[in-house]
Amino acid sequence: MIYLLITLYVLVTGFIKPAPIASTEIGKGIHPSVGMDEHGTAHIVYGQGEVLYYTTLSMDNQAESTVRLDSLPGLHLGASRGPQIAVSNQSVVIIALDKAGNVWAYSQRRDTRKWQKRIRVNDVPDIAKEGFVALTAGPDNSYNAGWLDLRNNERNKLAGARSTDGGRSWSVNTILYQSPDGTICECCQVSAVSQGKHVAFMFRNFLNGARDIYLIQSTNGGQSFGTAEKLGQGTWPLKACPMDGGGLAIGPDGIISTVWRRADKLFTAHPGQPEVERATGKNPKIAATRKGDYIVFQQAGQLWAILPGQTQPVSLGPGAYAKLTRFTNDRVLCLWEQEGTIRATMI
Repeated sequence: MIYLLITLYVLVTGFIKPAPIASTEIGKGIHPSVGMDEHGTAHIVYGQGEVLYYTTLSMDNQAESTVRLDSLPGLHLGASRGPQIAVSNQSVVIIALDKAGNVWAYSQRRDTRKWQKRIRVNDVPDIAKEGFVALTAGPDNSYNAGWLDLRNNERNKLAGARSTDGGRSWSVNTILYQSPDGTICECCQVSAVSQGKHVAFMFRNFLNGARDIYLIQSTNGGQSFGTAEKLGQGTWPLKACPMDGGGLAIGPDGIISTVWRRADKLFTAHPGQPEVERATGKNPKIAATRKGDYIVFQQAGQLWAILPGQTQPVSLGPGAYAKLTRFTNDRVLCLWEQEGTIRATMI
């Protein structure tokens, strides 16, 4: 009977459901974000209430003591909203938003491990009310941040700022993309990735009645960006916001990998190439390695993973809002939230 039920489950869902993978509890909170340094240490931030917490995790699962970084009044958490983290060889930077609509940056010098008091990144106050922000680090201690911004016309657009001193100061804000139809998708997370001088932001657009995923890229470290490019060939006409921004990664070969949702299906694509349907689900994330791409997503209250060379998803157990990062040895760390705790595992 058990064998029959498992067989029926696989036939109906297309998923393989073994025992959940063992995981480690990182701390109490929700919406983790993770950045990897050159020594193979994962730097992790997450929130609980109005408090930001920071910790690190090594490849052998050795975690340091968690630091209570700050209490940010009105900290934006929930539904893919939360603090973001990135790491350079000199610094660690965390970006968080408050519900008034302000983007705040925290910077740590890695040699002293001292945190600078938070500073505001947006040069017009109270304009990032949706609470979505992305952050990425460059090799020269530079950082690029992007967020949904309401300035000038109360319509959401992709705005950005750049830091060249490890997050201690930020440039005048620039509008990276504004939809000719008035607004980009209001409630979908923005993603950012970089390698060398190559910087990319991914966002969900709202153009001609469709909520499709777009990519905008820079080849000079974020000083300027090219034209936004739609990912995939299909389209998703939708009058509502799906609250699902997908996932973005760049591999050791410099090739960008993306994963995103259209209706209830998940697709992967490289820029300029056709999409490939991968699974049914939502809130996907991706990590690009020399072995291939790792994908993690949500479906029916569970987290599922598609591993390189495989087509059938395998269960990671219950959880939501996963984040992925690649260690230098091509192992992949997966973080997620589960019943008010942050958990981690290697996949």
